[in-house]
Amino acid sequence: MVEVNIEREYEFAADVVWDVIADFGNVSWVPGIEKVELEGKGVGMIRHLTVPVFPQLHERLDAIDAQEKVLEYSIPAVEYIKVEKYSARAQVVDLGPGRCRVLWSCRAEAVGASEEEASDKTRAFYAAMLGWINDYLEQQ
Repeated sequence: MVEVNIEREYEFAADVVWDVIADFGNVSWVPGIEKVELEGKGVGMIRHLTVPVFPQLHERLDAIDAQEKVLEYSIPAVEYIKVEKYSARAQVVDLGPGRCRVLWSCRAEAVGASEEEASDKTRAFYAAMLGWINDYLEQQ
């Protein structure tokens, strides 16, 4: 079992960071995405992401709680990380005026790679993703 937990603090209000994460259909802050197709709305919706260098991703919104600022999603397989049955959770924690922390975690099964390799790739991707959120917000 692959389990990854990562966190990052931001010099932005929790609501501002939450607005980026909670807009499941909008990943304009992620570089390299060629196309996003949405299927459905709200919990249960699926976003199909086309990235030229990777196989298409099909991510399903499993839960969203605006009050607790928690979003959960799943992906049947992530070929470039070599995992299946991927489930993730993102939470934004308010740290006071203009500050927050994002906690991002996942569980998955490694397929075609060691658990260590899959964990390392996932951790590196999450670190990049949390950086992209910061970069996006700094440009707003």
